[in-house]
Amino acid sequence: EPDFRIKRELRPMAGESGKIDVAALYEKTKKLHYIYEGYNNTTCLVEIDEEPPSEFNQEALGIVLLLAKMLHCKFPDVAQVMRKTVVDGSNTSGFQRTALIGKDGYINTSFGKVGIESIILEEDSARRVDEDADSVTFRLDRLGIPLIEITTKPDIKTPEQAKETAEKIGSILRSTGKVMRGLGTIRQDLNISIKGHNRIELKGVQDLRSIPKIIEIEAERQNSTAKEESHVRNVMPDLITKYLRPMPGSARMYPETDLPLYEINKKFIKSLKIPELLEVKEKRFQKLGLSESLAKQMARGEAVELFENLIKTYKKVKPSVIADTIAAVDNYVKKKTGLQSCAPDQQYEHVFELLNKDAIVKESIPDIFVDFSKGINLEEIKQKYKKLNKLELEKEIKKIKMENKDAHEGKLVGIAMGKLRGKAPADKIIEMLK
Repeated sequence: EPDFRIKRELRPMAGESGKIDVAALYEKTKKLHYIYEGYNNTTCLVEIDEEPPSEFNQEALGIVLLLAKMLHCKFPDVAQVMRKTVVDGSNTSGFQRTALIGKDGYINTSFGKVGIESIILEEDSARRVDEDADSVTFRLDRLGIPLIEITTKPDIKTPEQAKETAEKIGSILRSTGKVMRGLGTIRQDLNISIKGHNRIELKGVQDLRSIPKIIEIEAERQNSTAKEESHVRNVMPDLITKYLRPMPGSARMYPETDLPLYEINKKFIKSLKIPELLEVKEKRFQKLGLSESLAKQMARGEAVELFENLIKTYKKVKPSVIADTIAAVDNYVKKKTGLQSCAPDQQYEHVFELLNKDAIVKESIPDIFVDFSKGINLEEIKQKYKKLNKLELEKEIKKIKMENKDAHEGKLVGIAMGKLRGKAPADKIIEMLK
C-alpha cells in the first residue's frame, strides 16, 4: 500500500515554436485526471515535480557514452537537456527530460549496414497500475530511472532485417553488463511505411520473435486502407495494432531551463574500453569445450560472471563441468525437493574447490546441492561425499562381487553404481568390475 497519493490534471502548453503538439492536444480531449502513488522511503520531490532536477546521473551518462562508442557514433560538443511534452499522465511534470548523446553511427547486419540516427539519454515513465473512465493511476517507483533510446535510420528493408537489427542492438546493450534483464527491459518501437503511405509508429513490441509477423500484419493493414495521416498504434497481444494517438511533432520539444549545458568530455570517451561482445564471448566459451547452446546460455545468462570467476579459480575442473552444473543444478534441486532453488555463489565455490582438490567426484555434485538446500553443513558434506581412494574402491568392488556371485555383468554394474555412485568416478567403477 502506498504512503501517499497525489491527484493532478495535465494541460498541454505551447513549446519553443509557439505551437501546441497535436499528440498532447489529443490526450487533453480524454479529460482524465491522474493519480500518483508514492512511498516515503523511495519517492523524492523531483519525482512529484516539486523540486528542480539534479545534474546528470554520471553512471548512466558513462554507459550511454560507451554504447555510443560501440555503435560508432559521433558526439556533440555539449549535451542539451530538452523537455519532451508528454501529457498522457506517465510523467508528473507533463514532460520527459531527454538529451542527445550520440548520432550518425551504424551496425552491420547480414542484410547490410544499418545507420544509427541517434542515441538519447532520457527518463523512464511512471508505471501504470490502474485506470477507469475518469482517471489513470500511476506508481512512481519507476519514474526517472535512466533510459536509453536508440533510433535507427530508415535503412531496414525487410521484416527479418528488422528482427536481426533489434537482436544486434540488444546484444550490444547486454554486452555492457549494465542493462536490466527480462522481458520488457528492452522495448522496440517499429516505424513502418509502405509505398504511397505515411509512416506509422507501433509501440509495445517486446518479443523479438514476433517482429517479422507484426510488420507483415501492419503492412497488409496499410495496403488495404486509404492513405492515413501519420499516427501511433499500440501492438495488442494477438499482434493486431490499435490506434493510440496522433504522431507527435517537433512542437513537443523545448529546452530544459533548470539544467545547464553539459560538456561532453572527449578524453573520457577515448578512455572507455569496449567490452567483449556476447558473440565473441560465446565463441571463446566454445573453445573451452562448451557446446554451442551451452556457450550461448553461459554468455547471455545472469551467471556469466560466476562462470568466469569459477573457471579462472579452479583450473583443474573442466569448464564444461562448471557450465553444466550452473545450467542444471537449480532444476535438479527443485525436482528432488520440490523447493524453488537458487544456489548462492559460495556453494558453487565450496563444491568446485573440493572437485579441484580431487576430494569428490563430479557425479556427486547435483546431490551435494540437494543436501545444501536441506541445510546440511559443509563438513558433513565433505564426509558424506568423500572420494574413495584406489584401495577403498577395490575393497568395495570385491565385496559387491562376493555378495552377488551369480549376478551377470550388467546387473553387477547396476548394483555397484547404486552403492558407489558419488563416491568414485563411474568409469573407474566399471573398469574395476571388468
